[in-house]
Amino acid sequence: MDQYTNNNFHRKLFCLLFLTLFFSDTLNLKAQNLNPVKLQLKWHHQFQFAGYYAAQIKGFYKNEGLDVELIEGNAKRKVINEVISGNADFGVTASDIIQDYIDGKPVVVVSVIFQHNPYVIISLEKSGINTPSDLAGKKIMAAEDQGWPILKALFLKEGIREEKMNVLQHSWDIRDLTSGKVDAISGYINVEPQYIREMGYPVTIINPVDYGIDFYGDLLFTSKEMADKYPEKVESFNRATIQGWDYAMKHPEEIADYILSLPGTKERGITRSSLLYEAKEMQKLIMPEFVDIGHINRGRWETMFAIYKQLGLVKTNSTIDNLLYISKSERKAGHFDNLLIAIGIGALLFVIALAGNWRLRSLVKKRTQDLVNEINNRTEAEQRLELAIEAAGMGIWDRNLDLEEVQFDEKWFRNIGVDPELFLSHHSWLDNIHPDDQPSIRDSVTALRSGKSNYNNLTYRIKTRQGYWKWMLSFSKLFYTKTGRHVVGVILDIDILKSKEIELEELTKALTKTNNELEKFAYITSHNLRAPVVNLLSLTEMQREENLPEDLRIEIEEKIHESVKRLDSTLNDLIEIVASKATEDIKSETLDLQNELNHVLKSIEKQIKDSGAQIDTNFSECSTITYPKRYLNSILLNLLTNAIKYHSPDRQLVINLKTRTEHDYIVLYFSDNGVGIDMERFGRKMFGLYQRFHTKIEGKGLGLYIIKSQIEAMDGKIEVDSTPGVGTTFRIYFRKEKGLSA
Repeated sequence: MDQYTNNNFHRKLFCLLFLTLFFSDTLNLKAQNLNPVKLQLKWHHQFQFAGYYAAQIKGFYKNEGLDVELIEGNAKRKVINEVISGNADFGVTASDIIQDYIDGKPVVVVSVIFQHNPYVIISLEKSGINTPSDLAGKKIMAAEDQGWPILKALFLKEGIREEKMNVLQHSWDIRDLTSGKVDAISGYINVEPQYIREMGYPVTIINPVDYGIDFYGDLLFTSKEMADKYPEKVESFNRATIQGWDYAMKHPEEIADYILSLPGTKERGITRSSLLYEAKEMQKLIMPEFVDIGHINRGRWETMFAIYKQLGLVKTNSTIDNLLYISKSERKAGHFDNLLIAIGIGALLFVIALAGNWRLRSLVKKRTQDLVNEINNRTEAEQRLELAIEAAGMGIWDRNLDLEEVQFDEKWFRNIGVDPELFLSHHSWLDNIHPDDQPSIRDSVTALRSGKSNYNNLTYRIKTRQGYWKWMLSFSKLFYTKTGRHVVGVILDIDILKSKEIELEELTKALTKTNNELEKFAYITSHNLRAPVVNLLSLTEMQREENLPEDLRIEIEEKIHESVKRLDSTLNDLIEIVASKATEDIKSETLDLQNELNHVLKSIEKQIKDSGAQIDTNFSECSTITYPKRYLNSILLNLLTNAIKYHSPDRQLVINLKTRTEHDYIVLYFSDNGVGIDMERFGRKMFGLYQRFHTKIEGKGLGLYIIKSQIEAMDGKIEVDSTPGVGTTFRIYFRKEKGLSA
């Protein structure tokens, strides 16, 4: 019995040892099969990268079969370069990756972590720097690869040129600000301001979001090669990262303690309280309650890119078609688009309906003391709703027509650059609408307020604090409550969309005009070419006949020669017309009108002398224009030679040139006392191709057609008044250069 027990014990011990060795080898084998991955952080260790730490220490990366190395960033290490060079597989950067993509760097955005841009401009409160315009002439520390494109977009939108500021390379030492070495620095809203406050210095923050520049913040990206060759690894890494961020934002204390254990963290003065403050502020940037962590809104990327184009940061013909990573699940989700649109429309209608009940909820709060708890819950829901409305870019209002009271979101109006005080008064708001839009808007608003209609949908331009016009879309509805008549509405900033619509309309108009001109041009030129060609065919057929009389043969040869000359003349005309319309090398430059006129007069000096013309000028009101030199010389030359050609034999030719300014144009008046033109007979044909009005005077009828084409090509226009026997006056309207005023 004892021998049996002893043998049984040894068998169990052997099995236990075998299983231990088996599972140990299996685990080691599994560890050996982990795919190595390197992630380049954009800065030193801090809570900004909490999600990546959590994914590593909680095993989320290993669960996806990945062995991840987190590489700490610094001021010298450029994240984009590290990834595209292959030193790292993934990187953390911000929405200024748009500029890198446009510059040709092969990068792909995998997911977005920060829904709002954290970059701000920080100054000491005592400096008096409160708005972007206050930075003119100041010293600003910023880093080109750390949010500078976003800050540059803010300055451009506010009309501040970069050369007006003294931008210095960022030292990343906040003591440069506190010591007065610089006036302002760029930084993260959730990091640097708190450090400076802890040093005892009150700060002022200029946030691009408050001025309508609301870009994405931190995001995860990879190289195009990685995205194309290893999509499974990209999606595995992204899944684990998002899982890590979800855990980190729910357990900030645990992650803060881990960050403090990383090398160099405490040495940089990082404390547990500063990390937890950073985590709290990051909640506002990540918005995990409203947006799934990692979510990419493609429409918002297009909006950001449109702002880049509008401000001239990128070329207008560039695109971001392949910047965003498309996962397998997204490719399969195309058929859900219509459903999402329907949900979005329903959400908008819900917001409008909820806004209509805003006033009712406030009355319930005042009159019903026993529902305090429920009202508090509703207040919290309203705050969430307001945040969602703000993220959607909408402003809402409620105006009591009988009590002349109004409730509205002042911050929204400030964000779009409009003074909120204007909206307090119904009349002041209408007075600030573009004069061209006011009549229809006033009629519609009056109809709504008088009860003739209960709903309106308006599109108009409103004047901003900077003095330019911005397009708005407004929905309003009339309600009747116990407190009186209420107009409740939603207002949207559609300036970018409207600008694109206007640009498309202008392009369509220009294409239609060009097409009509081409049809007319083809008809006229084909007619002028056909006649000599038909003559040549007939004459050559006659010439082939045998036994032609000598005198008839000579006559046929003369007519052939005449037809060839006519064909050559027509072809030369076509070459001149096509050359006049060529715009490839046409560039505008500042031209002195008197100098250009003198240059043209010198080229036709003999004709001027032979005609005995007297030329008077008065360019005192406007002596220079911005225009293509070739076009201006062509216009002056054609008008002068026409005036000489059609001068009156009964009196000395007098030509008068003067300039005037009218609204958006500089107008050149060109007058002569020549034979004049019968406008009732020929007014509509004045600028037509091959149109001549004085058969006794030699001419082709090309000059006026050419100059009209050149003037309209530069967005100008030409008008004419003429009386037979008295003379002619041309008015040429040159469009002013944008930014100039009369």
